[in-house]
Amino acid sequence: MPVQDRTNEFRACVESIRNRSSFPARGAEQKQRLLQNRAEGSKSEFTRMASAIGKDIASTTIKLGKLAQLAKRKTLFDDRPVEISELTYIIKQDIANINKQIAQLQAYVKERKAQNSKSPEGKQLEEHNHNVVMLLQSKLADTSMTFKDVLEIRTQNMKESKDRTEQFMHSTAAAASQAPPS
Repeated sequence: MPVQDRTNEFRACVESIRNRSSFPARGAEQKQRLLQNRAEGSKSEFTRMASAIGKDIASTTIKLGKLAQLAKRKTLFDDRPVEISELTYIIKQDIANINKQIAQLQAYVKERKAQNSKSPEGKQLEEHNHNVVMLLQSKLADTSMTFKDVLEIRTQNMKESKDRTEQFMHSTAAAASQAPPS
């Protein structure tokens, strides 16, 4: 079967469809593009802020993992209280800063809400932004709960270590008092 060049027929078909379609007037089209560019600008700002918060949560989670490893150690001689205290302080500061960032993101979303709620696309964007904020809050809450659990483990291990030390001291004192005088 021979090959036929039907490019001209295709172009005529496309031109026919263009002529039949109802495109908005030039002024309305330019206005729509302007609104879309504004939405993309605010979207990129929102995305930048949300991304920074997500990275901070991930960084804090890594620090929390290191703290968990240190806190789970039970040996008396392998304890690193200074490092644990420093990590605890840093993680507390991180969580407080992330909380502030999420509050700023919520304020940003509320500020944009009035501008975006007029169109169906704006309502979808508003819902998306709300869902992202809720997800970030949920991740921060999970991180905070893990932090609380790690601190409880650390407290429990410190108590057990203290109890072992007291038992050792008590048994040593008892043994010394029972020893024959030399």
